[in-house]
Amino acid sequence: MRLPMRLPLKFQSNPFPFLLYTEWVLLASCGSLAIVEAFKEQEIPLQHILILLTLGVLGLRLPAGSRLLKLLYTALEISLIFYGALLGYLHILPMLYLIVVIRSCFLFKAPGRWTVAGFTFLLYLLHQVNYVRSITRLVPVEYQQRFWMHLIAETLMFGLGLFLVIKLANALLTERDLRTDLLMAHKQLQHYAQQDKELATLQERNRIARNIHDSLGHALTALNVQLQAAIELWRHDRNRVEPFLEQAQRLGQTAMQEVRKSVSTLREETHPEQSITEAIAELVEDFRQGTGIETSLEANLNVTLPAPIAHAVYCIVQETLTNIYKHAEATRVDVSLVGCPEKIAIRVSDNGCGFGQSGSTSNGFGLQGIQERVAALGGQFDLVAESGGGCCIRVGIPVCSATVVRSMAISG
Repeated sequence: MRLPMRLPLKFQSNPFPFLLYTEWVLLASCGSLAIVEAFKEQEIPLQHILILLTLGVLGLRLPAGSRLLKLLYTALEISLIFYGALLGYLHILPMLYLIVVIRSCFLFKAPGRWTVAGFTFLLYLLHQVNYVRSITRLVPVEYQQRFWMHLIAETLMFGLGLFLVIKLANALLTERDLRTDLLMAHKQLQHYAQQDKELATLQERNRIARNIHDSLGHALTALNVQLQAAIELWRHDRNRVEPFLEQAQRLGQTAMQEVRKSVSTLREETHPEQSITEAIAELVEDFRQGTGIETSLEANLNVTLPAPIAHAVYCIVQETLTNIYKHAEATRVDVSLVGCPEKIAIRVSDNGCGFGQSGSTSNGFGLQGIQERVAALGGQFDLVAESGGGCCIRVGIPVCSATVVRSMAISG
């Protein structure tokens, strides 16, 4: 058994209260004219008053959703006015039809609004024709011309009123839609700003993690090397332990300085008083002394590097040397730095064990940190490794580029 289809009844209030008040003023004006007629005819026009009250109540809630319900609503309004006109109140037609057109602007889109306006104008013309037929014979001949001029002016004014009402309603609805779109865009912008803030926070956390891993991790790794050597020598030759313990103490002090630096500023650069070449040379020498691995450095930098790039270069070399000591089992490391005004190239190779037979690389935080630094500066990262044949890391970083400028705050 099929159930009868029900019409969804949804209503909305008038979105512009001042237009609702305008409708009430027009209806009150029509009501005052009805009262004047009542005094003149010595009879209360109850039907006309009920029509006006019904039209006023209909304006409190407008149908929404179903197009059929909107059409029925508009047809009911027009029918009430048409019935009132048949009862003889032709002088109130223009104002009542204006009310119908105003409400149609909130029910239909532009084509529907103009259709309702055109239909009401045709009905008005029909009523005017009937009015002329009934009144022409009562107008004296000498007043015929003035009568027709008045009638034509009234008709033109009504048509102009319909046009202006639709234009006004369209402007108000367009402004409302623009405000709604602007509010949605504002909320979307706030959402994007929040996402950007969260992304910046995440990038800052990654930057701090890289700095701690590169500086503090390197120092602690070297400190561990010195302590392991001191323990071995303590068992066999205690007289040779002192230099290793002194080096371990210096490394411990360096680690503490790095911790204070990360906690206090979070943006302190490594060896700001040194040139990048001197800082890398000292880093390579400390690595050689601390690990016993033979190292060589070739530095040919013919350009002054911006601070973020210099700091990134230092951290990349530092982390690469730390990874070589931890994983490569190498006996020799070669470091090369070549720079020009457009680009700086870093090359670090070793003769260690590579990454095993599978050819897969370690996915530790060290290599990940190097890749993130290079990517943040718009550079290129390349890792070549062969089983049993060592590995080679090549990094190219542009010196002057828009990417570098944008990422200075990120690369740290």
